Amino acid sequence: MALSPNTAGFPGARPIRAIPVASLQPSIWRGRLGVNAFTWGTLFSCLVLQRFAIPASGLKISVATPLVLGLAAWAVLSGTLVIERRRMALYCGLCAVALFSVATQINLPLAMAPRMSVPSLAYWLAITAFAVLRFRHSVSEAAFFRIVSLALAAIAVAGLVQFVVQFAGLSFFAFTGTVPDDLLIEEQYAVAIPIDRGLFRSNGFFLVEPSVFSQFMAVGVIIEALYFRRTVFLALFFAALLSSVSGTGWMVLGSYIAVLAISAGRRGLLGAILLAAGCALAFTALSLVLPEVADMMSGRIYEFTLPGTSGHERFVTPFLALQDLLDAAPWVSVTGVGPGASEQLIIPYIYHLNTPVKVLMEYGVFGLMFYIGLLTWGTRTKRQATLLAPLMVLLLLTGGYHQFSPILFAVLLIGTVAFVHQDEPQANPSPRA
Repeated sequence: MALSPNTAGFPGARPIRAIPVASLQPSIWRGRLGVNAFTWGTLFSCLVLQRFAIPASGLKISVATPLVLGLAAWAVLSGTLVIERRRMALYCGLCAVALFSVATQINLPLAMAPRMSVPSLAYWLAITAFAVLRFRHSVSEAAFFRIVSLALAAIAVAGLVQFVVQFAGLSFFAFTGTVPDDLLIEEQYAVAIPIDRGLFRSNGFFLVEPSVFSQFMAVGVIIEALYFRRTVFLALFFAALLSSVSGTGWMVLGSYIAVLAISAGRRGLLGAILLAAGCALAFTALSLVLPEVADMMSGRIYEFTLPGTSGHERFVTPFLALQDLLDAAPWVSVTGVGPGASEQLIIPYIYHLNTPVKVLMEYGVFGLMFYIGLLTWGTRTKRQATLLAPLMVLLLLTGGYHQFSPILFAVLLIGTVAFVHQDEPQANPSPRA
């Protein structure tokens, strides 16, 4: 089969059932965006430009939003991306449920959730629409994930250098003071978090928080374990994961180990044991080199039961707030309280929201069903399907990322938008670098 010009660099293109976009292409259209360029451009926007924003008087918008949506529009006009019909149907269902929630809150306002934000809904639906897209032709699985691994490796190197140079008295963890504040979103995140002896957790230099850095490093470990098994890259990602001193990355990695052990038979169980052993070895090495950092990481396990800690606020208070809301108004499990209302509930404690709880609060159980279906529905290879669970843990459980476009777009690109096929046995990369 001849290769499409839009899949340059990815051998073995195969078609996908999707809405054709030829009618959208003007006859004078000449510039084309291929899969390679689209993938690199999206990853660069989501990782390297993660802290940068569009200047605005109100809430700042990540610069990744217009950049990636612009790249997506260009790729659609180029024929590189198409609209996946089944996910478009799910997206339309999500829009209908969201509008129903708005109408319900307008006509039957709830005193416990007095405010909602229609602009918030419009923005969320705009960035979520990225999920309806897919590569027009399937591309080489190894070629695509090699690009992703290289991009994550660059962030890993930047994060490790950032962490190590602290021992030489050099410290650079925030762009504030160097870049104008109007162009940054750093004030919305815990960019620089101290640990001990004047050291700070690595945030990957470009990423908004150490926790986000740890989550992407866990994804790097998983991709290497699934596809390439290069010792140098695995060591790099493990070292970067440890330098973040964050537990959420280990959650992402743990979810992969669990899926591998349960669903992949004996070989999967063996792989899970080996990967768990690698995690233990990495943590042992950290405890020997920086024992105070290892003690801090192990001590965070107890945060789940301690009110006021980040672990308790991130993983316990969302469900406490949901329970209080349902006790006060049980019908919101169906109708929701409308966009943005979940963030300003009148309750007597500080709470955070993860993505499933927030979507359930605002759009009800049907909104959550449409949203999860939109994120997960699709055709995947066996290995890409194994990667889906840790990606969903990252997006849905480790933070409220459904409205933070750099993370949303990156996760959707890897697990949903990318349409890949398994390479022929002779084309498989060497298991070791």
